[in-house]
Amino acid sequence: MDEAMNRKKAVESVRSAVAAGANVRSACVLAGISEQAYERWSVRYSDAGIDGLSDLKRSGRPSKCDLTTTEAEYLRSLYLKSNLREGTGSMTMAARMAAKDPASPLLPETRKAILDVNYKHALPQEIKRALRMGSAVFRRYRDPKAGQNDGIYTPGWLRMADDGSRRLVPGERQVWDDASVNVGVVVPWQRGGDKCSEKYGCRVARFQLLLGIDCATDFCVGYSYVMRNNEAYNASDVCASIERVWRMNGYVPNEMVLEGGAWQANRTLDMMAAASVKVLSAKGRPNQKLVEGWFNRLWTVMSINLPCGQVGRFRGEMKTETAEWIACREGRMDPREHFPTITDFLGYLDNSIRYLNEEKMESRTYGHWVPAETYAAKKATGYGHKLESNLRQFALPVREVRTIRRGGLVEVAAECPFGWKEPYLFAMKEGYLYDGAKALVAFDPADIQAGAVVELAERFQEWPKGHVIDSAAGCISAAPMIWHAADGAWTAGTLDAREDARLIKRGSRALIGAKAAAFDERGVKAKVAVDDKSKTAFALGNVTPVIREEEEQQEPDWAKLERDALFA
Repeated sequence: MDEAMNRKKAVESVRSAVAAGANVRSACVLAGISEQAYERWSVRYSDAGIDGLSDLKRSGRPSKCDLTTTEAEYLRSLYLKSNLREGTGSMTMAARMAAKDPASPLLPETRKAILDVNYKHALPQEIKRALRMGSAVFRRYRDPKAGQNDGIYTPGWLRMADDGSRRLVPGERQVWDDASVNVGVVVPWQRGGDKCSEKYGCRVARFQLLLGIDCATDFCVGYSYVMRNNEAYNASDVCASIERVWRMNGYVPNEMVLEGGAWQANRTLDMMAAASVKVLSAKGRPNQKLVEGWFNRLWTVMSINLPCGQVGRFRGEMKTETAEWIACREGRMDPREHFPTITDFLGYLDNSIRYLNEEKMESRTYGHWVPAETYAAKKATGYGHKLESNLRQFALPVREVRTIRRGGLVEVAAECPFGWKEPYLFAMKEGYLYDGAKALVAFDPADIQAGAVVELAERFQEWPKGHVIDSAAGCISAAPMIWHAADGAWTAGTLDAREDARLIKRGSRALIGAKAAAFDERGVKAKVAVDDKSKTAFALGNVTPVIREEEEQQEPDWAKLERDALFA
């Protein structure tokens, strides 16, 4: 009877608007029904009144499940949060994620009805009826003020080899692109420097996601991010992100599908050439990037996983969040009450990527497969090749010329992984030899434990331009960091380099002492560095920071080292 009453109100609303001078089409839009539904219901209402608006009991196959009010409301809430495309969500994603979540209120028979199907999109009609709602509802949900305001896909060769003779093999071709993540995130920051951190002990930021997938399987091979207040990412960020993921995976694909701009800048193309990777251009042809469709599915899952239910994929959807973000930056609001922490957000992102990697793909052309399983089973098929060490010169985003001071120190102010500028101080064990020299300092703030490559920017005494002073100069400042812990959880903090700084300084003094002792028997107390290994742990990969073993922390025989220095 409720359904008949709703139809009666809709019919009367349209009739009233038409009588006032509106046309039928605009009247139906305002009433939230189609013209076809109005014509059908209007005739039935005129013939039999409200009784004519009730549907007769359907004949045929019995229903697979009878949803309770609680189940229907829960499914609708997930569907409304899901963000498939403008004006709609994903019924399949909302229903399957609810069915797979042990904490959801769905009954066992409802879960079985959703999951026990031959084709995952063939949801029971009862589920579809409960989830159906107009596009205006989605627009209003995403933007309360403008929610009511008002691409062609062509199948191609994306999963096929260039000549169309065979299906691609995992590891053979990757496609990369960016996605703007418009959700604000909270970064713990007790050191002050702006109104927000001085008042609340944290900062707020936004970032752009750079991500790649394997074209054969739709498996996400890895991602990185760029966090800045104003500027977008550039070619150095692209090279750094791609090289990190290649290094984490241990191989380089044969081909890369890349968009224009920074993705095909000279620096990016030079790195591809150095890695012997063939570039397939996607300029002006978005239908040739599988990653576009993959991002659509990722944001749909993310919008369900995120507590705020909003990732801001379309213009005008984040007005409220943007106003809150600005207020937080100015110290007028506590960001912890409005936005997730950076570690929580990356955790939601990891879980969403994991869900897609483990969710079955269904294609009329290529059949069915699970990305993670297919990628793991076939990636060692001979496609893809070894990662060359010379790629690091393209992957270090910061490259600045500085003067070496104080016996082997250089300082560079650069954007940290959270988007604001920080001073980075690097120390070299043999830097005392180059005091006053101009040096090119190259490093990656997101991989700060790997140190900096320091080379002469111009000829200095007997050393030529380009001479490498230190290939892994240690960072000895409190640099902001974010990394994966052993259990996969994200952690944000600062680099504690005091012990490394002490070792570098004592190592430098040992070298100076050895040289002084060779000419002067008074000598100098000398000491060598214990750990001369460069740390190569990547902050955004599944690699934990290098930890020195117990025996490496033991004190060496300083007396013997001093005797050796005296008689060198």
